[in-house]
Amino acid sequence: MSEALVFAKGRDLDAAAVALRPWLGERLGVVDVELANMAYPLGAGVSNETILFDARHGGGVDELVLRIAPRPEHQMFLDPRFRMQYNMLTTLRRLGTVRVPEALWYEEDTALLGQPFYVMRRMRGRVPVSMPVYNSTGWLVEATPAQRRTAWESAMGQLAAIHSVPIEEFAFVHRPEQGAAGDEQQLAYWGEFAAWALGDDVPESVQALFAWLKANRPPTDRPGLAWGDARIGNIMFGDDFRVVGVMDWEQASLGGPMADLGWWLLFDEMHSTSQNVARLDGLGTRQETLDLWQELTGRQVENLNWHETFAGLKAGLLGLHSRRSMNLPKAGRPNPWLERACRLAEIDAPVEMS
Repeated sequence: MSEALVFAKGRDLDAAAVALRPWLGERLGVVDVELANMAYPLGAGVSNETILFDARHGGGVDELVLRIAPRPEHQMFLDPRFRMQYNMLTTLRRLGTVRVPEALWYEEDTALLGQPFYVMRRMRGRVPVSMPVYNSTGWLVEATPAQRRTAWESAMGQLAAIHSVPIEEFAFVHRPEQGAAGDEQQLAYWGEFAAWALGDDVPESVQALFAWLKANRPPTDRPGLAWGDARIGNIMFGDDFRVVGVMDWEQASLGGPMADLGWWLLFDEMHSTSQNVARLDGLGTRQETLDLWQELTGRQVENLNWHETFAGLKAGLLGLHSRRSMNLPKAGRPNPWLERACRLAEIDAPVEMS
């Protein structure tokens, strides 16, 4: 069986433990604390530096997670908005309808670890990792169809819960400098991302997709909270196959629920049939996903093709940026995210190799 990848960032974990001890001891209210078992999680932590550890002290052991803002050389997004991620967790935790990790403390001072960071309580569970893809190996493959169904339904329940929160609680997510909340703001942001990530070397397919999205922008725009990275691979499940927590909020926006639904369907396909891997029995089909989402949210699916096309463009841009920033060789086939987006938009343009 293939092993999940570890996305280390070149940090000396022993040195980090020494630097963090007095800071953590002060917040825990203990004189002495030992940081043990520091390790990077398997198959996760591409965009932010994530370190698991135990804090041992006179009062017992706290299982914690250290999340560190990315250094410029590891920056996945135009603006990581690191403090926003912490605010997302604390706000959602307070509202109580979306299961997220308990964020404990935020530190802006870069003197300790070189970047801002925050500490969360560790959740215990299992995640359907993307590398290797969860439809081909791992705990979901070993589960029964009924158990997978429980996991999928629980995940869809959390997706619907995200799309039901009061938008006024998330004013800190708003990007007014990029236009009105919703599609306008997201198109502006990702246009800036393309210029930042690719410079003057923006592929023809990307240019054509932006033009199509602007020309075909839906007449009805319903701003609302969007998770941003809405996929089952960002959800942790317990032994009962129900959601323990929803993770990774760095792409959160007021782009609206349809943005998440388009992203969810994109990754569902790309992590199964697009890789010639059958979707596991028990995980909802495309139509079941649409039907259950509508039932749980009381909303109607609108302009789905537009949002799926936009999702493909966003994922394609992230893929191009990752490859170029890490100086990876081209894989020898067209970028699958951009290829799918062009197919949905019926755009005939050469797609850059992934």
